Amino acid sequence: MNLKINLFTAITCLLFVGSLPAQENTNEQVFDADIRTVQLRLPSAQLVAPIVDVKAAHHTLILQFDHLGDAIKDYSYTIVHCNSDWQPSDLDDNQYIDGFTEDRITQVDNSFNTLAAYTHYALGLPNSNMRWTKSGNYLLKIFDNDDDKRLVVLRRFMVVEPQWRLEAQFVKTAIVSKLNTHHEIDFTIYQKDNKISNPQNDLKAFVLQNGRWDNAIGPLKPYITRGEQILYDYQDKIVFPAGKEFRFFDLRTFDYRGEYVKIISSLDDYYEVTLQTDKDRSNKPVVFRNDINGRYFIENGNANQGILECDYASVLFSLEQNQPLPDHDVYVFGELSDWQLKPEFKMQYNEEAKMYTCEAFLKQGYYNYEYAVVNRSNGELDEDGFEGNWYETGNQYTILIYFRPFGARFDRLMATLTIDSRNRR
Repeated sequence: MNLKINLFTAITCLLFVGSLPAQENTNEQVFDADIRTVQLRLPSAQLVAPIVDVKAAHHTLILQFDHLGDAIKDYSYTIVHCNSDWQPSDLDDNQYIDGFTEDRITQVDNSFNTLAAYTHYALGLPNSNMRWTKSGNYLLKIFDNDDDKRLVVLRRFMVVEPQWRLEAQFVKTAIVSKLNTHHEIDFTIYQKDNKISNPQNDLKAFVLQNGRWDNAIGPLKPYITRGEQILYDYQDKIVFPAGKEFRFFDLRTFDYRGEYVKIISSLDDYYEVTLQTDKDRSNKPVVFRNDINGRYFIENGNANQGILECDYASVLFSLEQNQPLPDHDVYVFGELSDWQLKPEFKMQYNEEAKMYTCEAFLKQGYYNYEYAVVNRSNGELDEDGFEGNWYETGNQYTILIYFRPFGARFDRLMATLTIDSRNRR
C-alpha cells in the first residue's frame, strides 16, 4: 500500500513539474546581426538605469538603434508588464497600456557622409499612442514587420510610483578579507502613510551595480521592521566586488587618434581601429580616474557634424598574456556587450603575439569596458580576473523596492534610489 502511495505521489509530482510554465528568456537581446548600437536611455540622464515615473511626460525615455545598410525597415513595438523576476505578469495588455497595444516606429533617418551606410530609428516613450498605467518592470519589444513580424530587439526598463522614501549608506563589511575589495550597502524604507501588514511576504528588494541585472542581488526580504522603518541591515549579504575604474577609449572622431587609440585606417565601407594593447592590472596600484561605470555614449567630435554622421569601425582589442589561461575564456565586457558574454566579444589567444585579441564593430563614441574571465566548465566569473578589486572604486548602486500584497496580481515598484560610492564619505 505504501509503495502504491509513493508511486502515485512521484507521478503526481512529475506531472506537476511538467505542467509548470516555461521561464521566458527576458534578457536584453538583439536577434538581428544587422541591428547595432541599441540604446534605451533617459535623455536627461543618459548614464543611469532606465527608470521612469508612472506619470512621466512624453518621450521621457528614448530608444535608438541602427540597421546597417540603406534599406528602410518597417518596425513595430509593444511593451510587456513583468513582475520583479522579469517574467510577464498576469495583467492583460489593456490593463497596463493606455492607447494602442502595438504601434509602428515612424522616426527614421538615413546616415550621411559616412563610410558605413545605416538607417537610424528612434522612439520616444510614453507617447500619444501608447503609455503605461501601472508601475513595475517592463520589456520593450521591437518586431520586424518585413520578416513575418520577427522579434528583433528586447530591452528592459522600470516604471516607479514613488510612494515611499529610501535611505542608504555604505558600511564596512564584517568580512576582513573584503574590507579593501568590496562594497557593502544597508538601506531603510520609510512607509509612513502606507502600512504594510506583512513586509516579509509583501516586499522584495533588488540592488543593481552600475545598472546591471547579470549580478543583481535579490530578491531580498526585510531584515527587521521598526515602527515606520523597514531595515535591510544584513551582514555580508548586500556585498559587491568593487572592481576598478573601467578601461576606456575615445572614438569620437576618425580625423585623429583619441585616447588609447593606436591606429585608424579607412576602408571602402568602414574604418579599422586598433586600440593600444592592454595589460593585466589585477595586482597593479590603483590609478583613480572618473569613468562612466562601464557604459558608452555615441557622439561626433568633429565640428559641424551631427549624430547621423557618426560612422562605424571594426575595433581591435588586445590584451597581453604570456600563456592562455587554462580552462577559462576571456571576453570584452560592459554595456557595449549588453553586460553579457556575447560570442562576438569573445577573445582568441594569439600564440605568436602572446596576447588575446578580439574585433568588434562599434559606432563612433566614447566607451568604457573591462575584461571578463570566465570559467569554461561552470560559467562563473573570476572576481579578480585581469582587473582586480579596490574599495575606492566609484560605482553606482540602484535599489529597487517591489510591493505585492496578498491577493494582488502583479509587483508594483514603489521606490528607487541610486547612490554613488564616490560620495560614501
